Amino acid sequence: MAPREFAADVTVKCTPERAFDYFADHRHVASALDGVTKWEPIGPKTQGVGARYEVEMVAIGFPLKSVLRLNRWRRPHEIGWVSEKGVIKQEGGFRFTKVRGGVHIGLRIAYTPPGAIVGAAVAGRLDGVVRNRLQRALERIRDRLEETS
Repeated sequence: MAPREFAADVTVKCTPERAFDYFADHRHVASALDGVTKWEPIGPKTQGVGARYEVEMVAIGFPLKSVLRLNRWRRPHEIGWVSEKGVIKQEGGFRFTKVRGGVHIGLRIAYTPPGAIVGAAVAGRLDGVVRNRLQRALERIRDRLEETS
């Protein structure tokens, strides 16, 4: 099955460092992303390349569990991850680009649905749901960052 990809972005009136630090704090993830019920560190390392997280999310009634490992970490430019285990193989990340008056935050996630035809059918239903959730989450985070600036 061919990989699928979705992206979301937002511009925030704050510094790239402030935005990066917000996203670098794993405690913000579950509260900011609809459907994510768990995003907990595995082991003592909670930031930087090599930090690992146990992640659970619910999409159209299906619980999806995975382990993600951070593989890119360049403050204040980029945070990225790959999945180590789980039903859906994925990789993705955030990019923080300084723009006039703030920072542009881009999120990209590429994933390979499991199970050939059935996986493609489920992925087709999930794509719109997840894409909308991610865009709304970035907009909520923008509002939080701008409130406290």
